[in-house]
Amino acid sequence: MGRKRYEVVSADVHILEPRDIWEKHLPKKYAEHAPKLVKDHEGGDAWQFSVGAPDPIGLVSTPGRRFEELKWFGVTYEETRPGCWDGKERLKDMDIDGVDAEVIFPPQRTMGHWLSMPDEEISLAGIDAYNEFVFDEFAAADPDRLIPCYQVPNLGVDTALKYLDKAIKKKAKTVVISSWPSGGENITPDDDRFWQACIDAKMPVNIHISLMSRAAGVKSYESGQKVTSGVGRGAGAANARAIGAMSGVFTRTTPVFTGFIFSGALDRFPDLQIVLTEIGVGWVPHYLEQLDDRYWRNRGWGEIDIKEPPTYYWRKNFAATFMIDFTGVFQRHIVGVQNMMWSTDYPHHGNDWPYSRRTIDAMMVGVDEAERYDIVAGNAVRIFNLPETAK
Repeated sequence: MGRKRYEVVSADVHILEPRDIWEKHLPKKYAEHAPKLVKDHEGGDAWQFSVGAPDPIGLVSTPGRRFEELKWFGVTYEETRPGCWDGKERLKDMDIDGVDAEVIFPPQRTMGHWLSMPDEEISLAGIDAYNEFVFDEFAAADPDRLIPCYQVPNLGVDTALKYLDKAIKKKAKTVVISSWPSGGENITPDDDRFWQACIDAKMPVNIHISLMSRAAGVKSYESGQKVTSGVGRGAGAANARAIGAMSGVFTRTTPVFTGFIFSGALDRFPDLQIVLTEIGVGWVPHYLEQLDDRYWRNRGWGEIDIKEPPTYYWRKNFAATFMIDFTGVFQRHIVGVQNMMWSTDYPHHGNDWPYSRRTIDAMMVGVDEAERYDIVAGNAVRIFNLPETAK
């Protein structure tokens, strides 16, 4: 089969953990710390993590279901598409959907589990097991089309640098961090070595919505509170709050965005590429307008000595992914066409499989072909240094 140009790239997808992931990839001496597959109260499959009630698979395994059929509890692996966890089957689903390549992120609840482990050895073992699975098993089906992010631990800059080296050896196109490299609450000069190493490796840094410090994660584990959790039927008020939080998820990203800018890190490392994942872009024009205004008004007394206004850094150093964002596409020239990347979020319930092409067509009405290409493929090809053609 010949090779063709990438036409559609999803810049953010996930996997549903295969049932045997920990038996196959986690050393046996750590088996007692692995998530366990159990049944939820409606008979569906769920993962029991270290703390809290089991986490069901219903909303993270939805491709092919109508909105009215979505449910959190009571869904089994037998009811889900194998493409949720099997790389070869994922390629078949991509072909049906018209997607040439995907950038793959870990299941967030699984990463929350391992990153929150107080024992550093156990934490690293779990992260290693996931990285091994996604690169050596899942993406091995076609590394030109399945592009995993290499997960970096939250155990300090030295460890982060070691994992960046591992990512390079795996020929990873990008890394994902879940905390600042130093592991603290905020960005610090201690993180600078990691940023420089990423620039040297031409490795973009992904941040999936937000960052959590090492201390906050461990505290959550030790207090018995989940890092992430789901709700379901019979919890209407809680569900409404959860939907509201999902809709405003970008608010969890703004401290990360401003942290990079106002720390001066992007003046020190002007070639650093940061990808803010699953946050949409429609909010960006208003936020940047307000951020620039507050910068100009307060930079004197606030002793804010960055070289440029915030919008400059957004345009130069950042990109963001979106799924459904008619507002963002309409405002694309204010957002910055070069700063936008479309995604499916497959297999989570934000996906439109198998109708992604219809979704793209609906959002791209009035968008010229060159801009459309950049948003749905070209920017991802450039940022993640993908080969010019796909199989």
